[in-house]
Amino acid sequence: MQRLTVLVASCVCCLVVNEGGLLAENTWCSTNHPEGIFCADFDRYCVDPPPEPEACPVGAVRTGMADIWNVEHNCGWVPGVHDEYYSSSPFCVKIGCQDGGNHLGYANMGLNNFAKAKFGAAYTAVLATDLTPLTFEFAMNGRTFDKIRSGNIYVELGYGRTGDLIPGQDSLTNWVISDNCQPCGDTSDNTGYWPILCRQRSRPGRPMPAACPNIDTASIIPAIAAGAVAFLDNNPCHCGESGYHWPHATRLAFFDGREWFILGNGLFPDPGGSEPATGNFELVTGDVQHRVRFTITSTKVTVEMRAAGVLSRCQVPLAYIGPSSSILMGFQAPCQLQAGTWSCNGAPDCNGPCGSGQSPQVCCLRGAPGGGTVTVDDVAVQGGQGYADPGACCFPDTTCLDNLRQGDCTVLGGNAAAPTSTCAATACCPPLLVDHDMDTDVDVEDFGWFQTCLSSGTYLPPPTLPCACADLDGDVDVDIDDFTIFAGCMLGPGIPADPGCAG
Repeated sequence: MQRLTVLVASCVCCLVVNEGGLLAENTWCSTNHPEGIFCADFDRYCVDPPPEPEACPVGAVRTGMADIWNVEHNCGWVPGVHDEYYSSSPFCVKIGCQDGGNHLGYANMGLNNFAKAKFGAAYTAVLATDLTPLTFEFAMNGRTFDKIRSGNIYVELGYGRTGDLIPGQDSLTNWVISDNCQPCGDTSDNTGYWPILCRQRSRPGRPMPAACPNIDTASIIPAIAAGAVAFLDNNPCHCGESGYHWPHATRLAFFDGREWFILGNGLFPDPGGSEPATGNFELVTGDVQHRVRFTITSTKVTVEMRAAGVLSRCQVPLAYIGPSSSILMGFQAPCQLQAGTWSCNGAPDCNGPCGSGQSPQVCCLRGAPGGGTVTVDDVAVQGGQGYADPGACCFPDTTCLDNLRQGDCTVLGGNAAAPTSTCAATACCPPLLVDHDMDTDVDVEDFGWFQTCLSSGTYLPPPTLPCACADLDGDVDVDIDDFTIFAGCMLGPGIPADPGCAG
C-alpha cells in the first residue's frame, strides 16, 4: 500500500490506495484541523471504521448518533447520521424530521475530555481571549428547495449544556403563540398558530408580540449560536403577502448569549479580512453548503458565512463572554412562556396551537411547512486556551502581573503561577536562580543575596518570600545542600555563568 498526495482545486488531501484502487480519503478534520481541540465531520461514524485518520468508505454501515453524542427529544425523534447532502464524504447529521409533524430534536457533546487532552488535566473547558482567539465552525445544507428557510436548527457553543436539557430552562427558544394565521391564508393544518421566539427585539414594522417580556430583562445563557431559525419570524402570518403564510427564515440568525439577531448589512460592522465580504447572510435554497465560522475574542465574535461562493461577515459584541465546554446541534427543548414573563406556562394547553397534547414544558413543536430538514457537517473547535481561574504571571525580569490566565501569560512571555495565586504571594525568580542580579555571571554580589536567604535550620522555610528563589534543590528550605549547588556555580565576576550548573 502507498500514500499519494493529490492537489485538487487548491486543497490538499491524502488518499490511501492499493492494487484494488481507491479505498478511502483522509477526513475533513485531519486535513483542516489536525491541531484542533474538537472536530467531527461524521465521516468515521460507521461500523468498524478504518484506521485513523481515514474516512469510512462510501456505502459503509452507519453508526447511530447516540453511540457518540447525547441525542435527545421528547417526541420520539432524534438526529441521526445521514449519507446525503454532506459537506465532506460520506456522512453528515440530519436534524429535524419531515414525518410525524416535523418534530424538532437536538444532539449535544461535552468538550471536557477534549480540553483536558489538549491543554492538560487541570482544564475542562476552553476560553477565547484577545491574545488567544477561539474559532468555531460548522456547515449547514438545506438539502432541497426552500427547506433551509423553513428550518429551525442552530449550532451552539456553550458551557456545561450537555445531556437531556430541561425543557424551558435557560432555553434559547422559549416562545409565545402567534395570532391565528388562517384568515391570512394559512392552510397548513387546522390551527393556523405558530410559535414566536421571545429572545429577540422588534424590527421596523414588525413589533414583537405583547406577550413577550422585555428582552433587556432576559438572563444571559452561557452559549452563543447561529443557524436557520424560522420561529424568529415575528410576523409568521405574512398577511397581505403572496406565497407562504407561516414562519420563514431568509438570513442567518445569531445568538449572543442574551438575544437572537437576524444578521444583515448594516446591523453590525464588518471588521474586514483577507477578502471583501459582499454577502448579506442570505440563506440560499437548494443543495447549498452554508459554512459558518465564529472567530471569538474576549468580548466580540466575528461571524462569517460562505454560501454559493458569497462571503458575509460582521463583528458582534457578546453578552456571554465566559468559557465553552459543550456543543449542541438542532433545537433545544423549549416551553411556552407565561405572558409578560420569562417563566414557563404550566397549564397543559398544547392541544391547540402546539397540537401535541402535552404540557408546554415538553411541548413537541412542529416545524414550518416544507419540512425544514437540514443537515450539519464539519463541526470544529480550534485555538483559545485551557480554562482555569486567572492568577499571577511571572516574567523573566522577575516582574509580575496579577489576574492573567495561563494562556495569556504564556503568550506574553511569562510563566503562570497556580490558579487564583497573587503576585503578593508569588516568588518570581530569575531564569538562572543563582544569578540573582541577572548580569550573566555568578559572583560575590549574588552570594551576598544568597546568604541572607539561608534558613536557620534544615526543613525550615526560607525567611522571606523572594528567598524561595534560593531553594536550589526544591526541598522548601535554603541550607547547606543549596549552598553546595551555589558554590559549584560561582565562577566570579565577568565570567559567563553555566546555565546548567544549578540543575
